[in-house]
Amino acid sequence: MPPMRPQRGKTPKKRGKSPNNTDVVEPVEVYCRVRPLDNPSGNVCLKVVNPEAVNLISTESSLAFARTGQLKEVQYKFQQVFDEVTSQKTIFDHVALPLVDDLVHGKNGLLFTYGITSSGKTYTMTGTPQDQGILPRCLDVLFNTIGGFQSKKYVFKPDRMNGFDVQTEADAMMERQRRDILPALTPKTPGSGRQKKEFEFVRDTGRLADPTCVSDIDEDNTYAVFVSYIEIYNNYVYDLLEELPYDNITGYKPPQSKILRNDSYENMYVMSCTEVEVKSPEEAFEVLFKGQKRRKVAHTCLNAESSRSHSIFNIRLVQAPLDSCGQEVIQDSDKICVSQLSLVDLAGSERTNRTKNQGDRLKEASNINQTLMALRNCLELLRENQKSPGNPRMVPYRDSKLTHLFKNYFDGDGRVRMVICVNPKAEEYDETVHVMKFAEISQEIMVQRSQQVKFDLGFTPGRRRLGEKIREEQLREAEKIKIEQDIVPPPGPCMVYDLGPEFPNLQMVDYTDSATLINLIAFLAERDSKRQALAADFETKWSNFRGRLVGFERDYEQLQERNEELENQMKRQGSSSTKFESRCRSLEARLADVQAQLDDAHRMRREYEAKLGDKDLKLLQEKHEKERLRDNFKQRLEMNNIHWEDNLDKEKRKIEQQLGAQLEEKEKRFNMMKEVLETDTPTARPRTFKTPAPAPKTRTYTTPGMIQSARSESDVSSVGLPTPRSRTNTVSTVKPWGYGGGKSATKRPPPKTPVATPRAIPQYSLRHRRSRSNNETWLDHRPQGSLDLDTVLQPTLKKKKSVSKLEQKDTKTATKYMLTHQDVGSDGEFQTKYFKGDVLPTAGGGTQVVFNDVEVHKQREPGTRKRRSSCPQPSDFDGEWTDPEERCAIAIEGHRRKRSRHTPESRV
Repeated sequence: MPPMRPQRGKTPKKRGKSPNNTDVVEPVEVYCRVRPLDNPSGNVCLKVVNPEAVNLISTESSLAFARTGQLKEVQYKFQQVFDEVTSQKTIFDHVALPLVDDLVHGKNGLLFTYGITSSGKTYTMTGTPQDQGILPRCLDVLFNTIGGFQSKKYVFKPDRMNGFDVQTEADAMMERQRRDILPALTPKTPGSGRQKKEFEFVRDTGRLADPTCVSDIDEDNTYAVFVSYIEIYNNYVYDLLEELPYDNITGYKPPQSKILRNDSYENMYVMSCTEVEVKSPEEAFEVLFKGQKRRKVAHTCLNAESSRSHSIFNIRLVQAPLDSCGQEVIQDSDKICVSQLSLVDLAGSERTNRTKNQGDRLKEASNINQTLMALRNCLELLRENQKSPGNPRMVPYRDSKLTHLFKNYFDGDGRVRMVICVNPKAEEYDETVHVMKFAEISQEIMVQRSQQVKFDLGFTPGRRRLGEKIREEQLREAEKIKIEQDIVPPPGPCMVYDLGPEFPNLQMVDYTDSATLINLIAFLAERDSKRQALAADFETKWSNFRGRLVGFERDYEQLQERNEELENQMKRQGSSSTKFESRCRSLEARLADVQAQLDDAHRMRREYEAKLGDKDLKLLQEKHEKERLRDNFKQRLEMNNIHWEDNLDKEKRKIEQQLGAQLEEKEKRFNMMKEVLETDTPTARPRTFKTPAPAPKTRTYTTPGMIQSARSESDVSSVGLPTPRSRTNTVSTVKPWGYGGGKSATKRPPPKTPVATPRAIPQYSLRHRRSRSNNETWLDHRPQGSLDLDTVLQPTLKKKKSVSKLEQKDTKTATKYMLTHQDVGSDGEFQTKYFKGDVLPTAGGGTQVVFNDVEVHKQREPGTRKRRSSCPQPSDFDGEWTDPEERCAIAIEGHRRKRSRHTPESRV
């Protein structure tokens, strides 16, 4: 009888929205886990308020504080918050155990771990052998639940199109012999032996299994578990379980990227992805370890083993009902249900200025950030579409392979959960803010709740247990009969496979010889009957042999299961010693790690002390160098002053000689004219001289220890500040006749009051009249890093807007502009300059600033001025002295000194 044709298994159809909107929706459940600090005494930016909320506190080193100058505290709520002391078991029971329960009952699930780099995502997902994470515990609980209800291997076979084919147990047995038994008999390559040792190492790591089991499972179904492991690296999908082709010259060839396809029910899957059927957690861990060996990880400044790709571990559970006898799977493709649980370990977001990535690491970080940004954009659009269903927008799932692969989950094909991993260090505040905002958006998305899949075939419930009892009873009866007979029953008569004697003589003597034909017909009839009997016997023996072979394999598997049960009992009996040994090994490993960390800390301390000593030495050397440069500058300045004084004395003597010669010549001419007039006119007319008008007084605020300031525009003009479109005003004195040091010159007293030319008034733009109203709006431009001096004199602006960075929009509403600039003057004193101007509109619609005023504020200590005053003393003049400014305006030669354009005070 030919074997039955295998039927193709189908995944459950995509559940659409109910026309009456009776489907139950639920939000995306987001959990938060806080990573313990490496240094418990360090600063933190996050605090756990209660089991459902955390407070995020900005720090002084954050960008938010640099922009606003204020510390703010924001509270974020989650489904549940796990603090630093929460165990892996507690997190699994709250987050992943309900997803395993849904997987067993035919529902899909998706679990993300999201966070910045070095926040504990991979540890939460995988953990350690002694303290397992979410993924190993999911496998333990799944096999604890379906351990006794699994089908034979290769009964369900992937069809490479996101579906499964169903095979009979006989065909599955042949498949096992072809794929498992025959390869075991072939010689092993050196590479395969090394891989086997690595897998044995995984088994011997002292793993502590999770004993949890899911209840309410359908015992009349048979189950099979298939796992696959993929990664998304630089937005390309790679299969981590794919067997790479090997070349004797070039070695293993690089893996090829996979593409995403839709199946017949519009479900997304990775085409040609390797799916491995596993029958125990150990086999699943071998597959997991094989994929992790090929996963992309690298060293960065923030993490020694940073994930450079998004890894996805898929667990697919195939279940189908048994026949009425409870022995074999129903060969009906419509009665197969496939549920999937995807565990996603997302790579952490990174900032280049912190990780210092270059080359490939920089490209990887860019692709990671782009993928996470695409995920966030999709969630934001989903939230907007759910809030405004009347005008939905298209969600850009295809912007990233990650969102394209899991778009069915966000469209309502399974439960979605997310674990937000947070590093509470103060330095991580800026990145943690974006993670919290992403979590806040994710909690507002609603997805449909999947319904449990049940098969209603009309069979009697409990048929599996009934069939097992019947088989056990048959085995007991057979054993009882064998014991009673106490002998092996003799085999039945063996049929000899022979068609009879040779053909008789076929020679015909005459055409009327009918006896030869009759004998030949009888011989052929007898030979045909023997042939049919032999064929029937062969068919019977072949069927019996196949049945015995199937029974032998069944008995062998039962004995193997019994052997495994006995071994498990032995392991449980010796589990106490094993646990203690594993505990000792773990403690020794931890002690070694702590000792290594202590050694590293001592080494780093010595390095930092050496660096600190080098920096102190450099600072001392720089200090001595600055002092040397200061002394050298002072010496050069004194020599330069002496040189200039000598040059001034030479020029002074030269000018005095020239003026003396001119005065002597004028005196001779004057005497000659006087003699002519005296001889021509009998009486000389008395001469009258007009006294020049006194110069206008100016005021300058010069007080030791205080800032000199000119508050109004007229005061600024009086101290000689530069103004646009004006010339520098110089003050001169009328030199008395004969004053100059000539030999024949007659000395006359100097005038009582020097004559000063008035200063030019600053000219403003003729296109814009300067407003004198009180509605003036000042734009106070004070760059970052400006120092606030606690001085008596401060700029007073009634209506102002302060900015640290000037932008075009800031000048739209302002009428006045003031720029603050601080530097060190030529005399080594700290000074503050205020450049003021009018904000005028331009013909093109923009604005321009016309500077018309400068204020310079200086602060100096009393008695610090080293230059001696060169002004004449009051005893040198016979005129009337008014104030220190007038007296200091007269130089030794009797001329007013030109005031500097860049300093507001007069040199005394």
